[in-house]
Amino acid sequence: MGPSEDNLRRARITLRSLVSDGTSPLPSLNAVADAIRLELERRGRVAIIYVRLDRYGSLESIFGWSIVGDILDAVAESLSGMVGSTLRRLDVVADFTLSDNAFVVLLSPPRSGDTISDDELAAVSRRVYERLQSLLLNDLAPGVFDRVHPSVGAASVAADAALTFEQNLQRGVALAMEAAENQSQVYDEELEKALADCIDHDELEPLFEPVVDPEARAVIGYRSSVRGPFYSPLRLPDVLLDVARRSVLLDSYGIAARATTVRAAQGLRPDDLLFLACASVELPNAGVVALSEFYSLNRALVPQHVVFELDAAELVVNTVSLMRTLANLRELGFQLGLSGLGAHFASLELVREAAPDYVILDPVLVGNVTEGITPVETIQLLVRFAARHGAQLVAPGVRTAEQAEALRRAGVELMSGELFGRADTRLPKASFEG
Repeated sequence: MGPSEDNLRRARITLRSLVSDGTSPLPSLNAVADAIRLELERRGRVAIIYVRLDRYGSLESIFGWSIVGDILDAVAESLSGMVGSTLRRLDVVADFTLSDNAFVVLLSPPRSGDTISDDELAAVSRRVYERLQSLLLNDLAPGVFDRVHPSVGAASVAADAALTFEQNLQRGVALAMEAAENQSQVYDEELEKALADCIDHDELEPLFEPVVDPEARAVIGYRSSVRGPFYSPLRLPDVLLDVARRSVLLDSYGIAARATTVRAAQGLRPDDLLFLACASVELPNAGVVALSEFYSLNRALVPQHVVFELDAAELVVNTVSLMRTLANLRELGFQLGLSGLGAHFASLELVREAAPDYVILDPVLVGNVTEGITPVETIQLLVRFAARHGAQLVAPGVRTAEQAEALRRAGVELMSGELFGRADTRLPKASFEG
């Protein structure tokens, strides 16, 4: 059975991107194409292993902009060390990135005789998968393993005399792609089942982080997130939210997440704000349902003190419809927060049009504020942008007093992060140095 037309098209795009080395230390397709051609002519078959790194949570906002490149380099080094340097053993062709996923393609000749058995190819695939799992778990930053999942697909392709060398190679890559996608789909189904279990058994757990005005030494409210059980692959809030956004369970998750958050926020003072992270597609449901949810679960929480927090990147999807929804939310009394400001300069005009009450800086900007002049200048620009359009700016992820002072000098008035209070299942008290 041959590959689908869609995967053949993707394979052609893939192979074009393998022509140059790029930033990877691995050999380019040009460097090994002749050796692959000779193997096809001599033995009539080539084995291909395709590795895809699926992302199930935030990376850059937690680890910094370089983390994806660091992962790619580590994977490339690990695979190079594993397979050796000659095509006859198992040669790595190249690695590249496409959208948010990282891909590595390996090609090998038969290991013995004129063919490579399915069992032998499966064993190689399993060793690659286990090696990458170990790398993600043990050798990179803590938390990377929870957010990245490798999918490995393999195909043993016989040379078809009716096809050119390039077409044979495309066919092999396409078949290996499909195998990796099948493995990835199985894992996605496991994650969706875990999400369904969390919702059905009321196992979602809210976390709260104080939003403070350090100058006034006052708490203005709390940003909330939701995590799954500790033993679940959804134990990290960003992984849980990402899986929910890609799932048919998004509406059910949103209702369950808001309910558990509102129930746990019983200690809110009359003027405290509650920031609720959600996806834009939830909003038509969220606003209407929230009115009855909040009244029945927490009568002290009025819509005027609820800030629905969206990622600014979502403004570019179904923009006209979303803007109308945001206007409707305001009519119901809710406020709007947009997060990730600074990572999406192209959407600043849409941010202005959305007229948020609060804008939340990208955590990478905050983390780098003491590392150079560029983050400071960017934050100063965004402070002026927020003030000009009547929004209050919040700096999340503040970990050190030095960061807080640099942000204060840049004009930031509201902050959150470990310096002031760690996220907790109950409304945490804020601490102020000095």
